[in-house]
Amino acid sequence: MRFAMTRSFEKSLRAIAVAAALGLAGGWAALGAEASAPKVTVGPNILVSRDGDVPHVELIVAASPRTVKNLVGAAITATRPAGGWACRAYSSTDGGATWKASEFPEQVEWGGGDPQTAFTIQGTALMVALTMNQSDVGKACASMHVWRSENGGVTWQPASEIPCNPSWDHEQIVVDTTKGRYAGRIYLGALYDYPVYRVGVFRSDDDGRTWIGPSEAANGGGTIGINDVTPMVLSDGTLVVPYGDFDFLPEKRKSKGTATSNFWTVASTDGGVTFSEPRKAVSQTWNLDDKETKVAGFGKFAADVEGPKYRDRIYTTWEDARSGKYKILFSSSADRGKTWSAPRPVDASSPATASQWQPAIAVNKDGIVAVTWFDGRNPSDKKEYQEYLAVSADGGETFTAPVAVSSAPSHPDGPGNSQLSPMVWVHEGQISLSLISAASRWGSGGDYMGLAADKAGVFHPFWADARGGTFQVYTADVKVDVPKAPEPGKPAPPAAAPAKPALAEAALTERVEFIFDPTRYDAAKKQVEIPVRIRNKSSEPIYPPIRLEIVGFGFPQYENEDDKKRNAENAPTVLNSSNGKSKEGAALDLSTTIAGSDALQPGALSNPFVIRLQLVDATKTPTVRLKATGMVPSGPGSPKAAASGGGGHKSPADREGEEEVER
Repeated sequence: MRFAMTRSFEKSLRAIAVAAALGLAGGWAALGAEASAPKVTVGPNILVSRDGDVPHVELIVAASPRTVKNLVGAAITATRPAGGWACRAYSSTDGGATWKASEFPEQVEWGGGDPQTAFTIQGTALMVALTMNQSDVGKACASMHVWRSENGGVTWQPASEIPCNPSWDHEQIVVDTTKGRYAGRIYLGALYDYPVYRVGVFRSDDDGRTWIGPSEAANGGGTIGINDVTPMVLSDGTLVVPYGDFDFLPEKRKSKGTATSNFWTVASTDGGVTFSEPRKAVSQTWNLDDKETKVAGFGKFAADVEGPKYRDRIYTTWEDARSGKYKILFSSSADRGKTWSAPRPVDASSPATASQWQPAIAVNKDGIVAVTWFDGRNPSDKKEYQEYLAVSADGGETFTAPVAVSSAPSHPDGPGNSQLSPMVWVHEGQISLSLISAASRWGSGGDYMGLAADKAGVFHPFWADARGGTFQVYTADVKVDVPKAPEPGKPAPPAAAPAKPALAEAALTERVEFIFDPTRYDAAKKQVEIPVRIRNKSSEPIYPPIRLEIVGFGFPQYENEDDKKRNAENAPTVLNSSNGKSKEGAALDLSTTIAGSDALQPGALSNPFVIRLQLVDATKTPTVRLKATGMVPSGPGSPKAAASGGGGHKSPADREGEEEVER
């Protein structure tokens, strides 16, 4: 639910938000295929939102500047008891392995949207969201609430409110983490004053408790619509606020063909009090005739504020249809936004028939740029997508070949996303009823996805994953290793193969625990899908092959003949065994679920493996008895986890320990 300003704004965005055809014809060379390219290692996909089979859209995530263990994200969720949408926060204090959901009374009562999260330099977590309440004169409007947590998102303090004036939209947050004059200042950009379209900036100098503003940063003048996007603070404390423009006046707004938006930046050197004249960055092309691609909106920006070589370089990435299908384009500025490089694709190898959308961008402490996006390269299903990622270690000059971050494809038009939700609101004295679903309102998963780099340089994408037909919040650790350049005149030494211990097959009964993602049951077909993960709770790595085998149904030692007959008649059939068997003896190979290493390391969690069963009668299905086996180090001198081969994906605790040693 939005108000006059917001609804018109969203209508304008939806009108222009579907792809174009101009052409950069054939001038894009393949990027980043050299042997010295960074190595990208993706950890297991983690289900963040274990709070119901309801859609979670418009995601954001932030990493603490003080520890690699603390992350806070947020999403719009269909969780209001009376129906409707509210923002929730998700916090992790173990580096993203497990997550805690938090709801807020104002969101539960009124509903809300546009969540934002950040950490202050003191390590305080901030959660900001629009709240659809009433002004002091009883008029419906969108205020902003700011919640603070001094224990990493475990608990939250009562909110401070930035009241409606008359209504805010699309707030964006950034913290000055530099050592400059305004170190620690928090900036909150917001759109307001339809139909003039102003972008204003609030600021806080007391760790997010109180706010001053807004200071006007940009103004559409009532002739063109504008919207703020990801603000940045450069290494000297300069605040850079980007925004995009679009036609919203009826006589200018197009409904077919192509449309163009422009990205601009304004800068403030006095702590967000005054701003420079706008500078044009790049243009975005929309294809209004593309009714299939659910594009998200304007571009995303990030700046390198810590890297040793490309410090203060600004990067932007966006969806663009100038070459036909929507692709993720990229540009950079080496002079603080004065000039920009020619747009080029992040993934030049993308099939011409495939669409790409929903980009996010972040830069880590080493200056490595990461870009994520949704990729629809499956030719059999144009709506299906997976989360992809590519990185650049040379200031955006080249990117690595893309890697799939999500371990399974998403189906955004699934039953959970198609569930209609009624919303009642008042506009100009008229009661209005809207029926919306995640698929109809947020077909791309929201206006933005999250991507953050933690203190150790590990990236944490935060994406809306619909592998089960409902948008859920997923994340993964993505580690980037950059090979050291060889000394001049000397060839690079070959990489040493990790030593692998002698292995023996062992029962995993006491070595692993099973963790289940939400099951999916098709009552018409009587088929159930059970996503199961395994966590290594032992002190040794577990190597593939890792298998589950069905050894029987029920507990025959305790059953009479009638029980045995009933269990035999209702025993489920395995639909996806690896050995062709479907009852007793059916084997399920979980080896491919290991992520980020060649073994499931102690404490590590696997990706989900989906067990598919055909049931006879769901109410009479007997217990399925399983045997789990895997390969473990053998012999009295077998190496433990720290000395095992595989290197691979390290836990947040390991990374934290490495930091302590370095310090």
